[in-house]
Amino acid sequence: MDIINFEEIDSTNSYAKANLKNLNDMTVLSTDLQTAGHGQFNRYWHSSNKNGGNCYITIILKPKNKEHVGKITSFASLIIGKTLEKYGLEPKFKYPNDVMISGKKIAGILAEATSHGEELIGIALGMGINLNLEKEELETIDQPATSIFNETGRVVDKIEFIKYLLDNFKREYTNLIEYGIGGKIYE
Repeated sequence: MDIINFEEIDSTNSYAKANLKNLNDMTVLSTDLQTAGHGQFNRYWHSSNKNGGNCYITIILKPKNKEHVGKITSFASLIIGKTLEKYGLEPKFKYPNDVMISGKKIAGILAEATSHGEELIGIALGMGINLNLEKEELETIDQPATSIFNETGRVVDKIEFIKYLLDNFKREYTNLIEYGIGGKIYE
């Protein structure tokens, strides 16, 4: 997976969609800060680079087999959940695109497909995961939210977290595209 890092960008998904034709399958866009991060229905996503930063990434997907692409958001939720378990957390899922800890949002997913007629050009799969937001910042968010730091008291190494997340994603993605969720991957 090629990774393109930004210090600051409006939105990794917006950049991905604007440059989709020039980006390779499985390219990852990562940023320290998003100035116009957004989720489903263009809802504002709080972005901060304090206390070690958070995870703001978009993965470019250009699958040849399109049979299971409609399950990509649920798949991303499960991958984020698996990654959070490494930090001793017990994630729950609020479908279609939220990952929760103790009833508070810790991650959101935004999958945006670009098509030309019936042809799928690609998918920008955005993930925002609160790694190191502190209580004061969490309280400014318009819904109950949490972070790994808030739950565990430990600062998370953002680069290590993203590597582990992408390793989990890459290992399982081929099986998702071939078999779907509930197929070979989760037996």
